[in-house]
Order: sequence, then structure tokens, then C-alpha cells
Amino acid sequence: MTSALSKSTKGTLSERSENTGLIRPLVCFDGGNRTLQWLDPCGRIRSIPAFIKHFDPSWQDMQPDDQSVVIEFEGEHFVLGAVARDNAGIPVVQDDKCQLARKLVLAALEPNLGQNTLRVERLGIALPTSRSELAVKQVKAIEGIHEFTRNGESVIATVRKVEPIDETLAAYRWASLHRLYSSRQNINGVLDLGGGTGIGRLYSVSGSLMRDADLILPGTKELAIKISVRLNAQIGASAPLAAIMDGIERGDYELGTSGINFRGAFENARAEWLDEIRGEVKTRWGRWLSSGELGEVLIIGGSAPIAEPLQIATKGRFKIAPDPQFISILGMTRL
Repeated sequence: MTSALSKSTKGTLSERSENTGLIRPLVCFDGGNRTLQWLDPCGRIRSIPAFIKHFDPSWQDMQPDDQSVVIEFEGEHFVLGAVARDNAGIPVVQDDKCQLARKLVLAALEPNLGQNTLRVERLGIALPTSRSELAVKQVKAIEGIHEFTRNGESVIATVRKVEPIDETLAAYRWASLHRLYSSRQNINGVLDLGGGTGIGRLYSVSGSLMRDADLILPGTKELAIKISVRLNAQIGASAPLAAIMDGIERGDYELGTSGINFRGAFENARAEWLDEIRGEVKTRWGRWLSSGELGEVLIIGGSAPIAEPLQIATKGRFKIAPDPQFISILGMTRL
């Protein structure tokens, strides 16, 4: 089943994202703290760094590339992605991504090649929880007609309906569909390790969300803070959290081009961070763990690979999903 997931990630999802003329029945967007993800008109997954940079076109020249999108909207000019990151843009993890949603989602409102108009029947947007009235209100504001420029091309996009989707629900449905859980006769869960926060949720044997088991955990931003504190004691200076998180993601544990390596600080901070997560899990999910009702918990999100010690310590009861960074947006196509 892992191969099926990998093939879907690299290929297309045309059976769910087929467009007819100017109409796209479904557009999926996940504005995460580390990456912005969406499905393009051909159903392929696009993923760019979650950075935004506002700029003045009279003296700043920002050009799009395969990791960046340049937008002009409501009198503002901004770039999303790698170009924003390289030009000292703001990481989404340091802002309110729901508040930014109207800008971030424009990356995903992409017409078919050669066209400049589209109508989106359903716009699925991933949220940490779809029960937050403020978050839902912020993303619902995207409904309506938007006139903007995307990568130099004028676009008129109509969004008929915005559907907030719980991040873990999409992943759970996809995992169940592809039999990533060993047994469906147990309570199973999802642990989403994001940049700002981590979210843990359990689902009953019938697949219903067990709200009384919800967990809010420290995300990799908290891990980066722990590393920064250690580096401050070591080098006498604070390190930018985004630079630390980039170094972790690359796997070289380097602070940009400074020559400073923080692998040791990372190992110690990660152990502390995972201990905090395990402590919260034992406290909140203790009754299902001790009774044997809890089957498996799938670890997802861009930070999932750094939780490998948790997978080892639990002998695979908590296990890293195949393609953990993309499982949520893949699952959104099935809701």
C-alpha cells in the first residue's frame, strides 16, 4: 500500500480533479506553517516554502519560479515561496496563517493553461480544527470573486464554496483507504507534527472523531526555540528560528552559511521535545493505551521524519506515514 501512496504523490489525481472548461469541481489547499501545498489544474501536487514577502515593484523585481508565485492583489504586491524566503520574507509560522489565507490561497487559484478565468465549485482548505469559529470565518471570506495577477497573468477566479477540513481527518481517511493501519478493529489515530503546533486525534472503530481525545502539542517551532536557547549559551547569540528549521529540514544542521553546526543541540533538544510529547500522550490517551484499545497512531506532517525515535521507542505503534508531508492534501481529495 505504501507504493500506491508514493505513486499518487508523484503522479496525478485526475479522477478527482478533472476540469471541464473553466470549471474546477475541487481545489485543495493546505497553507501549512512550513509549506504551501495545492493541486494544480492537472492534479499534480505543488509544494513551496511557506514564506510571504510584500514588495514595491517600482524598485524591487521579484520573478516567479517553480518554487515561487508572484501575486498582485487589492493594490498589494507579494511573492510566496522560495523567492520570498531568499528575500527575507516572513515565515508563515511566525504569523497567523488563517489571517493570511486570502493571500496564500491565490497560489492555488490557477486557471487551465491558456485561460485566465476559472470557477471553483469547492475549495477545500486544511485547518488545525474546523470548529474554530474565527478560523472558519477567516477562510470563508475567500468565497466570492477575486481579480488578481498571478505570475504576470491576469486572473478572474470565482470560489463558490469554501470547505474547512480538519487536517488529521483527511490523513486518517486516506490511511484507512490504503490500509495503512494494521487493523480497523481498534481505535486508531493521527499525530500531525506541524511547525506551529502538533495535533493528535483519535478515531473510533467506526471512523468517528473522538473529540474528548484531542491533543495540542508543541510543534517544531518549540523544538527550534529549544535549540536556539542551547546555541545562545554556546555561541553567545540568538539564531533565527526559520534558519534552524531549514537546517533540520535539509538534514545538515547548519545555520545558513555561517558555518555553525547545531547537530548536538538538535539531538538533545529533540529528546526533550519528544519526551514532552510522549508525556502529553500518556496523560491524555492513557486509558486507551493501558486497555489495549488503541491500535496505531500515524505520524504525519513535514516534521514527521524527526520523530523516528518515537517510532522506535513504541515499536511501531506510533509510526511515520509513507510520504508524511503530502498525505493530508491527498486525503482532502477524498472528502
